[in-house]
Amino acid sequence: MRASAALAERRHEVRAAARGWKGAGGIDAATLAAIDAAYPDDRSRLGPVFRVLVFGFTVVAVTAFLGLLWLPAASSGEGPTATLLVLFGIALAGATEVQLGAFRRRQGGTESATAFLAVSSLWGGLFWLVEIGGREASVGEGGRFDSALLLLAALCGAAAYRWGYSAFALVATIGLFLLLARVPFGRGLWVAVTALGAPVFLRASDSARLPPPHRRSCEAVAILSLVFLYAAVHLGSWDLGLVEMVSDHSGRFLSSSSPPARPLFAAATALVPVLALAWGVSVRRRSLINLGFVGVVASMVTLRAYVHVAPLWTALLLGGGTALGLALALRRALDSGPGRVRRGFTAEPLFADAERRSALEVAIGLAGSSPAARPMEERGFAAGGGRSGGGGASGGF
Repeated sequence: MRASAALAERRHEVRAAARGWKGAGGIDAATLAAIDAAYPDDRSRLGPVFRVLVFGFTVVAVTAFLGLLWLPAASSGEGPTATLLVLFGIALAGATEVQLGAFRRRQGGTESATAFLAVSSLWGGLFWLVEIGGREASVGEGGRFDSALLLLAALCGAAAYRWGYSAFALVATIGLFLLLARVPFGRGLWVAVTALGAPVFLRASDSARLPPPHRRSCEAVAILSLVFLYAAVHLGSWDLGLVEMVSDHSGRFLSSSSPPARPLFAAATALVPVLALAWGVSVRRRSLINLGFVGVVASMVTLRAYVHVAPLWTALLLGGGTALGLALALRRALDSGPGRVRRGFTAEPLFADAERRSALEVAIGLAGSSPAARPMEERGFAAGGGRSGGGGASGGF
C-alpha cells in the first residue's frame, strides 16, 4: 500500500474512533471538529449500501466489456484468449492503482470491483495458459490442480499486500492450506503452520507500523488459521480423512489410520476451543473469544455424534444454553466489580458508536418502519337490476 493511502487510512481510523467517542459522550462537538480538522480524510468514500450497488454495477459493466473483446479472440484459439485474459487483468490492476492513487478513492465500490476482476482475470488467464502447457507436457490432473491453488494463493496474497483488502488475504490463506493438504502429512503441516503463524499474525494485527487494512487482514488470517487447526485435530475429520480427501492419499489414509491416535484427537477436539477461548481472554481479543465459544458448541455437537446420550436438538440447546449462561455469568461478574471493571475487563461498550448497528437490528428497523397493510373493504351485495335484449327487443328486470 502506498504511503499516501496508508496515511489516509490511519486518519480515517482516527476519525471513525472520534465519532465513537462523541456518540458515547466522551468528547463534545467542538473536540470532534478539532479532530476532524487535525486528521483530514482526502479519500472519496461511499456508505455500505451504495458501495455494494456501485461494486455490482462496475462488475457487470466491466464483464460486459470483456465479453465484447472475447468474441473476436475466441475464434483465434485458446492461447490468444488466455493471453487476452491476462492482459485484461493487468489493465484492471493498473486501473485499481490509479483509483487508489491519483483518484484518491477508497471504500467507493469501483476500485474494489476492478481489484476483484483483476485478480480473477489474471488467475483465469494464467491458469488457462498453465492448462494448455500441462496438456502438451502430459501433466496430470493433480499437478494442474496444484498449479491452480498456487496461483490463487500467490495472486490473492500479492493483492492483499498491495491493496489491503481482507477478502484477498482470506482467499490466499484458504489456497495455502489446501495446497498444504495436497502433500503427505498435510494434516501435520496444518497444525505446524497454525502454531507458528497464528501468534505472529495476531501480534502483527496490533502493530502500529502496519496501516489499519493490513492489521485487519492479519487478524483475519490468524482467526482462519485457527479454524484450519481445529479442522486438523477434530476427531470427525480424523475418522473421515477430510484433510486427506483434498489430496490423493485418502484411500491409503483410511486403510492405515491407527486407532491408538483417536484418543489424542478426541482430547484435542475438546481442548483446542477452550485454549482459544483462554487465549482470547488473556489478550483481550473479542474475535478469539467468539471463536472459542463457537468451537465449544461444535465440540459438544461432536460429542453427541459419537455418544448418543440425547437427541441432536438437545445437544444444540445445551451448547447454546451453556454459552449463554457463561456470557450472563461473566457479565454479572464484571458488572459487580468497582466501576463495573474487574482486572481491566468490563462488559460496557468502550466508546462505541451508537450509530453502528448490526445488520439484524437494521433489518428489524426496516421491517418495523414499513407501512401497515390497508384493511380490506367489506362490500355487501346490492342488487341494482339489469337489462336484457337482443334482436330488437329490450327490457328491464
